[in-house]
Amino acid sequence: MIALPAPPPARIETLGNGLTVCLLENRRAPVVTCALFYRAGARDEAVGEGGTAHFLEHMMFKGSRRYAAGEIDRQTQALGGASNAFTSHDTTAYYFDFAPDHWPEALAIESDRMANLTLDAGQLASERQVVLEEIAMYEGEPWDALEQAVVAEFYGSDHPYGLPVIGSREELALADQRRLANFHQRFYQPSNAILVLSGDVGEEAIERVDRAFGDLSAGQPRQLRAATRPARERRRLERRHGEVARLLVAFPAPPAGHSDHSRLRLLLSLLAGGRASRLEQLLVDDLQLCSWISTDLAETLDPGHVVLAMELMAGADRRQVERLIEEEFARFAEAPPSPRELKRAQRLVAADWIFAHQRAHDQAMTAGTSLALFDLEHPYRQLRRLLATTAEELPEVAHRWLRLDQAVVGWALPSGEIEGDAA
Repeated sequence: MIALPAPPPARIETLGNGLTVCLLENRRAPVVTCALFYRAGARDEAVGEGGTAHFLEHMMFKGSRRYAAGEIDRQTQALGGASNAFTSHDTTAYYFDFAPDHWPEALAIESDRMANLTLDAGQLASERQVVLEEIAMYEGEPWDALEQAVVAEFYGSDHPYGLPVIGSREELALADQRRLANFHQRFYQPSNAILVLSGDVGEEAIERVDRAFGDLSAGQPRQLRAATRPARERRRLERRHGEVARLLVAFPAPPAGHSDHSRLRLLLSLLAGGRASRLEQLLVDDLQLCSWISTDLAETLDPGHVVLAMELMAGADRRQVERLIEEEFARFAEAPPSPRELKRAQRLVAADWIFAHQRAHDQAMTAGTSLALFDLEHPYRQLRRLLATTAEELPEVAHRWLRLDQAVVGWALPSGEIEGDAA
């Protein structure tokens, strides 16, 4: 029996203006993580305004009433802390790591830029260039460019997950102060936010949060934009990019709250989770057709996708690689794995999960994401489902989701390869 990790003790409060506050006490190390999650991301952007959520994330560090441009970074470093942020399709998050005697500075920063963001025109123009450089970097990196192309083909242009979080050059050129201010006003409100405090911090933290945020007006909770279902037929695309052949396949996946989501994660571990997994043994060790293989399962509110990626060895037959993948998937759909194979995969997933949730910082990020999209119990519920999955359940799950006839198969091929070559 695999021992299930217990969630850290949690206290959840809701302020009068709707701000959700989650306190996770973890005294193992003298550090406090303050993470503020907004239920807002690329999926909330209006048509033609792609990249707004990500651009606003950048501008949140570029000045508010109390903190001049660059002052947040300078103050954080002066106090020995660290900060960063990220934007996804479903959420945007900001976090600080401080020593226990300095963490209240994070509350001062977050409450000020929630209520008093300046969006200075000069800073806007400067940061636009930074984001343009990011776009160029993604376009120039073979894997990033291939993934963007495959995901866009998988979802289509009318689905919020099909558009890049970073936006396009054309959309970015039109992103002005008014657009960012409107997005900020709509979504950066207490009733649409979750604040997580994790680490060497006690019950008195709730009162500090109330003093920092309690007087802010609530705002309106997010209204989710409906998403169409991605097409379910096999599609292919090929690009000329890089010096080696790269394969990236996107399959449909259930939303993260679906019971199949955890079972699909287990299937991916059986397929490509470490050296003992089926595809790793077949394509990397035995036949030496690939140098490495990886998988990634999106944690999304709506039905999402799973990615299988691999880099081929020089001279490898890419048609053979595709055929072998399809045959391995068919075997999975026809017969369950052995008890030993299943237990190995479950132990591997559990060990990775436990290792990734030891630090107060990691616990804060998991709690924030869970509360923003689902509930605090969500990741533990999904892990229990995974560990309770039987071998007999897996063929049906494989047949439902891991099918090349409903996938997008994307290749990035060396520029010198002739169309129609097998290798």
